[in-house]
Amino acid sequence: MDIYRKLYQFVRPYRGTLVLAMALSVLFGLLEAALTSLSIPMFDDVLVKSQVSDFTSIQHFISIFLAIFPGNKITRLCVAILVLALLKGLSLYYANYFMNRVGQGVVTDLRNALFHHVLGQSMGFFSLNSTGRLMSRMSGDVEQVQESVSNVLADFVREVVTLLFLLCVTLWIDWRLACLSLLIAPFVLVLTLGMGKRIRRVSLRGREDAATLNDQLQQSITGMRIIKAFGMEAHEEDRFRHNSARLYRSNVKAAAILFLNSPVMEFIGFAVFIPFLYYASGRINTDKTLTFGLFGGSMFSLFRMYDPIRKLSRMHVQFQRAIASGARIVELLEEHREIQDRPGAKTLGGINESIEFRDVCFDYVDQSGETRVLKDINLKVERNQVVAIVGSSGSGKTTLAGLIPRFYDPTSGKVLIDGIDIREYTQNSLRKQIAMVTQETFLFNDTVRNNIGYGNILASEEEVVAASRVALADDFISRFPMKYATLIGERGQRLSGGERQRISIARALLRNAPILVLDEATSALDSESEKLVQQALTNLIRDRTTFVIAHRLSTIRNADMIVVIDKGRIVESGTHDVLIARDGHYRKFFRLQTEED
Repeated sequence: MDIYRKLYQFVRPYRGTLVLAMALSVLFGLLEAALTSLSIPMFDDVLVKSQVSDFTSIQHFISIFLAIFPGNKITRLCVAILVLALLKGLSLYYANYFMNRVGQGVVTDLRNALFHHVLGQSMGFFSLNSTGRLMSRMSGDVEQVQESVSNVLADFVREVVTLLFLLCVTLWIDWRLACLSLLIAPFVLVLTLGMGKRIRRVSLRGREDAATLNDQLQQSITGMRIIKAFGMEAHEEDRFRHNSARLYRSNVKAAAILFLNSPVMEFIGFAVFIPFLYYASGRINTDKTLTFGLFGGSMFSLFRMYDPIRKLSRMHVQFQRAIASGARIVELLEEHREIQDRPGAKTLGGINESIEFRDVCFDYVDQSGETRVLKDINLKVERNQVVAIVGSSGSGKTTLAGLIPRFYDPTSGKVLIDGIDIREYTQNSLRKQIAMVTQETFLFNDTVRNNIGYGNILASEEEVVAASRVALADDFISRFPMKYATLIGERGQRLSGGERQRISIARALLRNAPILVLDEATSALDSESEKLVQQALTNLIRDRTTFVIAHRLSTIRNADMIVVIDKGRIVESGTHDVLIARDGHYRKFFRLQTEED
């Protein structure tokens, strides 16, 4: 029930449209029953003259209804059929139209809610959930729910109402014939519930298999350069074929259950019709208590009843597939958001004094368990100081820098700006005070102008160009035929590493934030590109409180403070000259790099 309650909150805003669609579905069912009942006068008054002198109440009611229309008996009947058919078609069209509007609205709100929820997660969440699996839930699962709301729900309401009205017509004609027609009910109920349970189980497995396939597809496309470089095309194709085969088996198994429904329902319907036919034959030919018209009306109603029953059984099975997808969506929506604004959080306007790490510890949790990454970090950085953080790979440098914009929160201890815990500020206002340039520069498949303008979407064209010039990017951008309107491809593949970094620096410059984080921004560049990027970084660092995570120690010699981290602890801190004189960790790193160079 929790799944239904969670999903209903997305349906609630569209209750008015939903009620209108259901009312039109009720009208459709009523008109369907009315059209079916017109088969009675078609036989008794037009095709075959009734052999029974005493008409039943339903026959009297139909004759009164037909009297509304002009002309003789056959004309009235034809006009009535046309009018009812027209109204039935209109009600069906608008019922489907409004129900589809509800479905599209629900799926849009649901997808937006999922995206908002995912955006609010910490970076730890993304280390535990792959891109492909998240995309599977936000696309495939959402579409499955949309199909259920737009189509299955509309059909369900319409067929239920039609079934009830047809049952009423059958009861009105002859209650004994109606009871015979209900012999199918127990068989249908047992069969439907059994198939529903199986299809939900199979569909859930199928959605997981689809997520695995999407995950591999996303990783293969993203890592195509590595796949080709290592000649692993055949290996990746084998993996893809294996995952495709698993999805194929799940889908075929689901289809086998789904398609079994119709033939079984049809067979049961014909089986029930046999005693119905024997009984009616005796009433017409022997007892003379049943007319051809009443028998025809009952027969048409009966066959029309089996059609909704068959469809409803199939819809139940389809609905179970949507519930399986809904369960996966609800699971994602209920994923705990580790990083949240506190009630009454304040707005951070800037940095006036310092940034301080006070007794900070951080434990990283992944599938393998919990690992202590940072231990008892105490560090104070004054405003406009440049602090370099160095250490071996895996020592915790990037994690330490990630605590400043609250990509993670400390397991214990505090990060303070001007003596106030950063958790007292809103995330949005905190991150507006921070600009970042990372080693793996991410650029969008968009124009140069929009990638730079991402640092400040309200910036003018002149401000974008000015930032590019300071970042030493304007020269190569101006050589493009489309200049700042040039599309740079996914992840900036049309640019060199140095060009991507300078666009990233221009983006950070345009941000004009007082706090700057440089995460190994030059480690992957050649010497020529590094000189240009280093010059651009010098322009960027000016008058900012800067944290530089550096692999090449030659680039941080002039930092105001160098902090050495080893196994999650600060083991040394000081200027370059002071640390060289100590003959500790930093001097060993520096000597090793000097020998390598």
